Amino acid sequence: MTVEILPSAWEGLARIKCHVQADFGEDVALNVADRILNSLERLEQFPDSGSMTPDPWLNNMGFRMVISDKRNVSIFRKVGESIFVYIIADTRTEYTKVFKDMLLSDPGVIG
Repeated sequence: MTVEILPSAWEGLARIKCHVQADFGEDVALNVADRILNSLERLEQFPDSGSMTPDPWLNNMGFRMVISDKRNVSIFRKVGESIFVYIIADTRTEYTKVFKDMLLSDPGVIG
């Protein structure tokens, strides 16, 4: 199983790192980013791990989530032999709104 982190998720990781760096410094920001990426790397061996999202619409579309550090979440979907990570964000994010915005800007992004 391979994990592919999509550009939208890389952007989210960069935002998280920037916020953490501003509040706690570079070392803490790198540590947080490493923990998020390590949680995604584990999906290669355990693709059925993670849990349902708090959003029924996303769950019906086959999305799952992995929480890192109690504050950060990665939203992904398994397609064939690949896992696509669509969002890396703060756990307080409105995931449905993010996906609907993504669909408006690029209708094929979730396809």
